[in-house]
Formats: sequence, structure tokens, C-alpha cells
Amino acid sequence: MKQLLTVMAAFAILFTSNVTLQAQSVDEIIDNYFETIGGRDNVAAIKSMKATAKAKVQGMDLPVTMLSEAPNKQRIDIVFQGQEITQMAFDGETGWTTNFMTMEAEAMDQQSSDIMKEQSSFPDAFLDYKDKGHTLELQGEEEVEGVPCFKLKLTRSPVTIDGKEEENASIYFFDKESFVPIMQRDYALVGPQKGTATETYLSDYDEVNGVYFAFTIAQRINGMDVFNISIDNIELNVEVPDDTFKMPEKKAEEEKK
Repeated sequence: MKQLLTVMAAFAILFTSNVTLQAQSVDEIIDNYFETIGGRDNVAAIKSMKATAKAKVQGMDLPVTMLSEAPNKQRIDIVFQGQEITQMAFDGETGWTTNFMTMEAEAMDQQSSDIMKEQSSFPDAFLDYKDKGHTLELQGEEEVEGVPCFKLKLTRSPVTIDGKEEENASIYFFDKESFVPIMQRDYALVGPQKGTATETYLSDYDEVNGVYFAFTIAQRINGMDVFNISIDNIELNVEVPDDTFKMPEKKAEEEKK
């Protein structure tokens, strides 16, 4: 019995040591990440951002405008055949988009809005992540297109899908040399593609007002290119009108007024 207790104690010490080392490794990676991109204080000082870009989708080049405002508001507009279309918007509570058939704003279902609320992370997913109740786990190392990376799993509060709690997590791959994420992997939580992995590749980091951002973003599903975005310009702490993220009323309702 004494020998058994000694072995159990040894395992307990080993387990505790591994957890501590892992926590220290995660903290070190995130500390290096913030140091590389410009510092925690500079990132925390970002309250809004406007990015203009071009997206290549199915052989078409589409002008894109992306707006974000802390803590969790965002909007993406594209210009398609001369018309401005809101691809996605979120006002902090409700997500909405432009219906391509009616060209009117249409609210997303409550489930999708709840997911967006839990996954919103502007200005940075790793800023004060512990205070948000999120956890970060080092899952070893893995290469992304030949680049050795640290593999970190960020787990947020679970989301309820069809009455069942589902894990809400993203996997980030940090370049071991530069300490910036070069790929993010997410899994669809709803819809016909539920469980399918989406991989977002980040590259061409450049500096804006002391903070570095990825200026090229590419997304793939099952190895197939979905879109590529090339950012032309980023402006920080821009003034954003109050109604920018709010879903507009339908034309018929506006006419009644």
C-alpha cells in the first residue's frame, strides 16, 4: 500500500508539473505574440477599425469594406454588380445580412446570433482571454505548409445548438519563429456543413500605427479555396456612426412612416 501511494504521489507531481509547464508555455507564446505585433497596450487602445480590401471569389474581384468596433460589433460590405451588399453585420446582439433576392436586410436566426456573440473578439482574441472566461491550451507542434508552428486551442463559453451544449473553440497555429498566427481552424457549429473544418490563412503582416496586422487572408474548406482577401488600407480608431451596425428597417416599413 505504501508503495502504491508513493507511485500515485509521483504521478500527481508529474501531472501538476506538466500542467504548470504547459501554462507557462502558453503564457510565453502569447507574451511573445503581443510583443511581436506591437504590445498589449497598443492593441487594447484600438476601439474601432476600418479596412478596405479586394476579395477574389470564384474568379471575381469584389471591393470589400470591413468595420469593427469594440467590444463585439462588426460589419462586412461588398460591392457586387454595382450594388453595395452587407455580407454580414452584428450589432452586439443580432446578426443580419442582405438578402440577395430582395436586396433587403434580413436578420439571422437567434442561434447564429448567439454564436456570433460568443465568438466576437475585437480587437484581439487573446487580449484578456482569461478575464473573459476563456481557456488556452497548447496542443503541441504542427507544420502548416512547411512552417513549424505551436498549436493552441482557444476554448470559449459553450453554445447551445438545438437544445444541446456544443464546444465553442478555435485552433490557432503560431509560427514558432515569428510568434504570429499563420492559420486558424474553426468547425461549423450549425447548418448542413456542421462539423466541417474551415481554415483561414493569415500572411503579409504589416504595421499600422504601431500594431501589425495580416494584410492577406485566405479561406479554405476541405482544401478548396473559398476566397482570398487582399487588404489595401487599415485605419484605426475611426469614428463610426451609431447606426452603422444596426439592421435597417425594410423599405415597406419605412414607406409607411
